[in-house]
Amino acid sequence: MKKKITTEERRKLVEERVPLLYKMMEACRLCPRKCGVNRLKGEKGFCRTTDKIKIASWAQHRGEEPPISGVNGSGAMFPSCCTLACKFCQNFPFSQLDNGVFMTPQELAKKYDYIAKKGVHNINFVTPTHVLPMLLDAWLNASPETQKLPLVYNCSGYETDEVIDMLDGIIDVYLPDIKYSNNKPALQLSSCGNYVEENRRTLKKMFEQVGYLEVDTQTELATKGMIVRHLILPNDLAGSKDSLKWLRSELGADINVSIMCQYFPAYKVHGDPVLGREITPDEYMPVLDLIDELGFTNALAQDPEDRGGA
Repeated sequence: MKKKITTEERRKLVEERVPLLYKMMEACRLCPRKCGVNRLKGEKGFCRTTDKIKIASWAQHRGEEPPISGVNGSGAMFPSCCTLACKFCQNFPFSQLDNGVFMTPQELAKKYDYIAKKGVHNINFVTPTHVLPMLLDAWLNASPETQKLPLVYNCSGYETDEVIDMLDGIIDVYLPDIKYSNNKPALQLSSCGNYVEENRRTLKKMFEQVGYLEVDTQTELATKGMIVRHLILPNDLAGSKDSLKWLRSELGADINVSIMCQYFPAYKVHGDPVLGREITPDEYMPVLDLIDELGFTNALAQDPEDRGGA
């Protein structure tokens, strides 16, 4: 496992890789869809985004896992649009309806600095894949104090090896989803018929880079590593059992896994006969039992009364 790099070393890596990431948008291949459009000339692919970044929210976010949010919160940056099209997305006003404000990298850097001054523990890129070049470009324009904060890559887990390689040495903590264990519901619910294979390769790649979660013994904050999130869906459409078995087999019992029960019907699934309800204790508790059966040593389980989170 690689040692943690200095802020100056990280800055040099970002300076080297931002131009390469922008170059990838000429025939876009930032995500596994590889739409091939020239976003630098204003063309749009699946994510409906050119080379101009739109930001929906920048916040001192306290709804992440405790090692990420801590006491003072995480500096969450929420770009508009997405590489998936989840019918049940709880953040649909900006992920699917594209609400937000266009910003230059210089303007966005001021938002990084603004939330950093509030005492947040990290800068948290939420669903960042499609706008990664602009997010990192903005980071280069942030203050030296902001650049000292750990960087969190909070994503759907639908990534390419090429992009994850570009992030090696830049990202401190990966916070990916493992949404599905079967491509049929992934296609039906998220318009993503190759999610499972891309996701599993991504998680292994991230793990190779950063390993198990490392936490400061005094602050209990994450300094390096990964936490894998899994959202339970009604009628087991997420395939929780198979996903957890795969995680245990491939990444080991010590991988940090976060089990979320915050699902509620949003966006296009209101009134849906399958997805138009919250999950029940009979759906949630067996997943927690499975966590114990599989021997996970670092599992986080969301309080059923807490419907918050990103």
